[in-house]
Amino acid sequence: MQIKNRKLLLTLSVVLTLLPYFLINDMFPISNTWLEQGPLLLLQILSVGFVINSYLRIKNRALKLFWQFITLALLSALISNLLFIFAIISNDLLIQDFFKLCSYFFILLAIETNPQSNETKTNKNISNRVAAIFFTLICFSYFVLLPIEFANNSEDKIASSQLFHLLIAALIFIRLATNSYQCESQFWCRIYSVLTIAAGALLLENSIGYLNNWFLVSLPAYLLTLLVFIPYCALIIAANNSVKSTEPPTELMPSSISELYLILLISCSIIIHLVGIELNLHYNINSYLQSILLATWLGIALTLLTTIIYRKNHLGHKNQQQIKFQNTAQQELVKLNQLLTNAMLNSEDKAIVNASSNAILTTSTEGKVLSANPAAVQLFQCLEREIIATSVKDFFSSDDQMHYFFDFKSNVYTLQRKDAGISIECTATRKDGTQFPVQAELQWAEREEQPLVVITFINLTARKLAEQQALDLKDKFIANISHEFRTPLTIINGILDRYLVKAQTEDEGKELKTAKRNGLRLVRMVEQLLELSRLSDNPQLTMATYRLHTLMSMPADSFARLATQNNLTLTCDIPDHIWLDCDAQAFEKIIFNLIANAIKYTPAGGSIQVIAHSDSDNFTLDIIDTGIGIDTASQSKIFERFQRADDEKNQGVFGVGIGLSLVNELVKAHHWKINVFSEYNKGSKFSLIIPCASAISEEKSTPTSISQTEVSSLLIEPHNINKDIRNHSQKVVLVIEDNLDMQSHIKQVIEQQHHSLLAGSGELGLTLAQEYIPDVIVCDIMLTGIDGFAVLKQLKSHELTSHIPVILLTARSDLDSRLHGLNLQADEYLSKPFNHQELLTRIDNLISNREKLQKSYLNNFNKDLQQNRKNNSFDHVAELAHDSGDNVTLDNKFLEKLETITAEVYTDTDLDIVQLAARMAMSERQLQRKIKALIGITPNNFIKEFRLKKAKVLLQNGSQIGRIALDVGFSSQTYFGRCFKEMFSCTPKQYQQQQKTQRPSS
Repeated sequence: MQIKNRKLLLTLSVVLTLLPYFLINDMFPISNTWLEQGPLLLLQILSVGFVINSYLRIKNRALKLFWQFITLALLSALISNLLFIFAIISNDLLIQDFFKLCSYFFILLAIETNPQSNETKTNKNISNRVAAIFFTLICFSYFVLLPIEFANNSEDKIASSQLFHLLIAALIFIRLATNSYQCESQFWCRIYSVLTIAAGALLLENSIGYLNNWFLVSLPAYLLTLLVFIPYCALIIAANNSVKSTEPPTELMPSSISELYLILLISCSIIIHLVGIELNLHYNINSYLQSILLATWLGIALTLLTTIIYRKNHLGHKNQQQIKFQNTAQQELVKLNQLLTNAMLNSEDKAIVNASSNAILTTSTEGKVLSANPAAVQLFQCLEREIIATSVKDFFSSDDQMHYFFDFKSNVYTLQRKDAGISIECTATRKDGTQFPVQAELQWAEREEQPLVVITFINLTARKLAEQQALDLKDKFIANISHEFRTPLTIINGILDRYLVKAQTEDEGKELKTAKRNGLRLVRMVEQLLELSRLSDNPQLTMATYRLHTLMSMPADSFARLATQNNLTLTCDIPDHIWLDCDAQAFEKIIFNLIANAIKYTPAGGSIQVIAHSDSDNFTLDIIDTGIGIDTASQSKIFERFQRADDEKNQGVFGVGIGLSLVNELVKAHHWKINVFSEYNKGSKFSLIIPCASAISEEKSTPTSISQTEVSSLLIEPHNINKDIRNHSQKVVLVIEDNLDMQSHIKQVIEQQHHSLLAGSGELGLTLAQEYIPDVIVCDIMLTGIDGFAVLKQLKSHELTSHIPVILLTARSDLDSRLHGLNLQADEYLSKPFNHQELLTRIDNLISNREKLQKSYLNNFNKDLQQNRKNNSFDHVAELAHDSGDNVTLDNKFLEKLETITAEVYTDTDLDIVQLAARMAMSERQLQRKIKALIGITPNNFIKEFRLKKAKVLLQNGSQIGRIALDVGFSSQTYFGRCFKEMFSCTPKQYQQQQKTQRPSS
């Protein structure tokens, strides 16, 4: 068995290594060196393997160096153990201590690398490393070398050596515990915590060994063994954990503690030496060499301490000088900047404009620029000498009123008379042609020599951008909330449609019709909001050439009934010779809103006229009414969004000011013009000024009219609801919709004629589609999880569901979404809100078309025109399995696969739907519904017809009928004969005789 879990591998390895030793040690004392040291040797080798693996896999340079030193320390311990096992250094205490000294060196070097620190320079901790190495070397000489040479007895030598190991183990434990405490990230805290446990076990082991020189510390053998094994196990765990992070986090460690570290080591050395002399301890020898050794260490430590302090002071002094230099340079730059500013502002030529930080030009009364301040130089991005003596009109757009301001003396006289000056919002132009909006404030300035005009420019680019962003945000909000309106409106209108059919009384029906009419008005408002949002964002028009009379015929016919209902007279006078280039649907929306407003605001008995007349290049289309009219003060804002005239007569008329705003956006998108002329209480005239187009020989057909549908929302009596009651079809329709209310509504609509399955997400819908193989799928686009487009793509690419018709139902009715859905092979695309009768009709049409397709598949399957392909399936099954073309559909591939598999097993008399489904890798339900949907027969009938077609071929060869029946899978010759006669209208014997008579005589 392959073990993939690293933690499990680690645990098993350690347990399998330790377990034999514990069992043997508990059953009988271990005396053999190999049995005693073997488990430790295996654990050492295992730990070396894990550490080397970590060293090779880790990419971080500092952490890689850390494990490199640990590897060297483990190798030193392993070599020492091997030499001990082979009895090379079994009695030599000095060599054993030397190998441990090497291990200590590498462990201290690893710790002092500080891999967790974010310090980029590796030499910042060199003082700590040197101090640790020298301290360890001094201690080794002090406690090991000198006592071995001068101690009075072997007990003192061993005790001194054990004291050395105890001191170094304590140093290692303290350094690791300090790092573990200082680390903040979980990664480094975990690594150092495990290593601290290892150092603690090493410290405890050395403490027990040292104390046993004076009194016995009794611990069980397995605990003492565990203390030996813990450091290696901890190293394995730490190495395994360090591999998990590809890039270990770096931390901001506290400021360097090298000085404190050195002082502690010096203090410890002095205290140990003085205590040893005072109490005459075992490590004290009668030699001045210990004092010389201690003095040497003090000299080295003090040198290191002095170096560290000097380096820090030097670095601090350098940083202070750099800061001082930067401050001085900054002060000089500030003074220089102030001098330059004063020199520019206090010049005699610019004395008149030095009081403002805005861009200012001074000009003569003829518009010649006399001076410009630095802000103007920066605003227009050209040099001062390029501005002076030029005409002020050069700094304004050619179609802006300020471009011609000084050309008319009346403007200058008006400015002279106005004490407050003139403020004009206009478009300025830089030297490179870039245009930007500004507010131009013109002031008249009297001087002794000659008067001046002071023009102050306020850049409006940021303000305009902020306004545009606010407007875009508003448009986006309107578009989003309009999309959200579609789902509840669909539910409301659908429920009203159902109850309109069931209305019992005339009053009840009238109230429901009123509610339905207002629901349709809300739908129309939502459509206008979405259209307005799309026009503001990115207007896209489908331009073509049309005859005006053709375009106007549909709106005129649609509004005729509405005008009659309101007791109004609607007349249209449109000449036949006028042509125009436009987007037909956009033009119809313009006319719809203008005529609808005219009818809405015209009292009963009034009249509406639509008149077109042309001149040489343009024609004018007038919509004239005798309504309430528009106040002069309100005419300037009726084309703005959400603005209506504030007249008293408008208070009782429903509307929010969307229609005319949409008209204005559509007119601007076509680059046309619209004007309004109105007189209060007398009527209004809206005039569209449109360029004429050249006549064409063949007029393009106009798209589907929207007027009839939208006018129905304004009628008092909408069209009667179709009350045809249809029989239940027993078909299954899968509904994929995440909105529970909409899901319930669609279910109630569909279950009037069909069965329904519900799925609350795209994922569940795909599962149900593959499991139940429904007849039709109705899927919303805006789903949680995968959206409707992804669901459609997977349905059409899966063998089981590729044949199922899909209706996309969504609030997104824009052209791009529709084209995207149709490109993914959607069968229908229905926008919310929808009419439930329309949904049912489209489902019925898809089911009907699918039934016709079934018959087509079955006919093609039965026709002799495909005899060559069927002969391949009978005689050359292997070739049929590979016969596929680029244009073969998934349904055809499915039928080919079915024929191929059936050709392989049809001779088996026990063949049924269970075996066939298993070979097709499908469930029985899926195979049953798939075959039924494609060719309209059951799987068992398919097997029977396949056998009979094979038998028909064999009968032509003159074989025995009973033998043929068995060869094609019939267990009974009688049943075979009856089935053959039902299919081919003759018995097998009669068919053989017919074939013999048809053969030409030899």
